[in-house]
Amino acid sequence: MGSAATYHLARDGRSVLLLEQFEIGHVRGSSHGASRIIRLSYDQPTYVRLAQSAYRLWAELAADSGQTLLHYTGGLDLSAPFNPAFEACIASLSALRIHHELLTADEIHRRFPAFRVADKTIGLYQADAGILPASQCVQVMIDRAIHYGAAVIEHSPVRSIQLDDDGAEVQTDQARYRCRKLIIGAGAWAGPLLATLGVTLPLTVTQEQYAVFAPQTSEKFEPQRMPVFIHHGQPSATQRVDYYGFPIFGHAGVKVGEHHAGPPVTADTRTFEVDAKRLQRLSAYVRDTLPATRGEVLDAATCLYTNTPDQHFIIDRLPAYPHVALAAGFSGHGFKFAILVGRILADLATRGSTPYPIDLFTLKRLG
Repeated sequence: MGSAATYHLARDGRSVLLLEQFEIGHVRGSSHGASRIIRLSYDQPTYVRLAQSAYRLWAELAADSGQTLLHYTGGLDLSAPFNPAFEACIASLSALRIHHELLTADEIHRRFPAFRVADKTIGLYQADAGILPASQCVQVMIDRAIHYGAAVIEHSPVRSIQLDDDGAEVQTDQARYRCRKLIIGAGAWAGPLLATLGVTLPLTVTQEQYAVFAPQTSEKFEPQRMPVFIHHGQPSATQRVDYYGFPIFGHAGVKVGEHHAGPPVTADTRTFEVDAKRLQRLSAYVRDTLPATRGEVLDAATCLYTNTPDQHFIIDRLPAYPHVALAAGFSGHGFKFAILVGRILADLATRGSTPYPIDLFTLKRLG
């Protein structure tokens, strides 16, 4: 989100400095790797409208950079009948008159032979979904920001922030910086950093994991034949688990993960160790749902989610210091919106408002 805000501000002709505590593209947070899902299928119309805007802005960035950033595969939501979240996705697409298809289990098997699903499973197919290569997208935003005049300093963790009515002072190990407007987009580190300013947010960081599975043959799992997918768990289950997955893209196999299934951690004390029991559960799911992989794991890795209690984002200005904008709580489904959130943050910092609908994301809803 910070990279996107830097890009937009620099392109607007603003003087902007980005401070990164590690290196650009580091693997300690939530925004690295070869693939993130982008989709229009959402359970609330607000997210659908924002996703439509994000598609437009990703296309503008691609044109600006001359690089391909969005790879269309189509998207498949899977669910048992009468799942409220799944039904809400259908309702949102219908309300906004976005073309989609509802598929029976037999139709899913015929259209997408990689999948094997239970007989009563319903599929929601939407052709505009696809893949964003996350690490490439972040690097492109940084490169274009620098092209437009931004300063980017890596390995520069923020040690303290002092706010006053005229701006902010930011202290790092190397220097002290003075600015009129400040944007805080600290990912999994947002909670502790904001706490130093007396701002307490109900953010929970969890350590999630995914794995890459070997296909017996690649044919069924190529992006032209297998869409990105989300498998909605049943709300009545003892432990609801949602799954997501990708065709072969950026990895030697099929990437599949559990969504919101990891334990609470902190960004500074988390481990990078893969939980064996959860990996066994994931492998069993893949053997059942994508049988042409046999559940053979090629690789497994962890990442961080930063979550709010209602799983909506936080995008707002600090009430006591309206020249400070912040963005947090995106993990699990935020990356597709990054280029748009950067635009919104740039608007809030320079104009104090944005034309995009962000009522869901204000601080006041959190109490």
